[in-house]
Amino acid sequence: MRNQLFKSSYKDPNITYRGLSPSRLDNLTDAVFGIAVTLLIFNVSSPDSLQDLIVFTKTLPAFLISIGFLIVIWQEHVRFSEIYTLRGSWLIFLNSLFIALIIFYVYPLRFLTLFLTNLIFGAELSLQISPIEIPDLMIYYGGVAFALYFVVFWFYYFALNNRESLGLSNYEVFHTKYQRLRIVIMFTVPLISILLVWLIRSYSITWASFLGGMVYGLYTPAIMLWVKSYKKAAKSIN
Repeated sequence: MRNQLFKSSYKDPNITYRGLSPSRLDNLTDAVFGIAVTLLIFNVSSPDSLQDLIVFTKTLPAFLISIGFLIVIWQEHVRFSEIYTLRGSWLIFLNSLFIALIIFYVYPLRFLTLFLTNLIFGAELSLQISPIEIPDLMIYYGGVAFALYFVVFWFYYFALNNRESLGLSNYEVFHTKYQRLRIVIMFTVPLISILLVWLIRSYSITWASFLGGMVYGLYTPAIMLWVKSYKKAAKSIN
């Protein structure tokens, strides 16, 4: 699947793609993502009656959202691996931490998406959570999302530190720095959400939950600004 994604995705002609052949570490990561998807599937009860089938159908949005989030995180790893071929104990440690967080990410992701399905679509799925616990759910999910992207940030950090051994061109150094900046955006948003929820929850559970969720809407304008800045800066490099 990684090879198919590599062949079908856009390739920047100014970048040398060093990871044409996935390493054993890449294959292990892909296998863990497969396990994560499998865990999501096995977490769905097999319907034994029409009512069970209706409930099963109501969980479909949550399942699709969960798969979507996992694919987004997996693509982060693929994008990094196809350009950089880093080796060493630090990369093994970071990759091990990354795949451990992926497995840990499955259940809070599944729980949150089921909760959102109930909230948005009125699916009436059975979830054991009270309104007073919603801020804890927001903090829990935000913490895992922050940790995942923070690990990816260190991937790019070590790539920049090894620019000479990797033989990165000026354009590739620029690209790496901007990708690192994008990852900073990706882990800053859940961090802001956590801080908001933590600060406001003692005053209002409702506002803490609402604002903690709305913070994720910052991704859209922040990434749009990043893309505009990236394209403008890329022209000066070329």
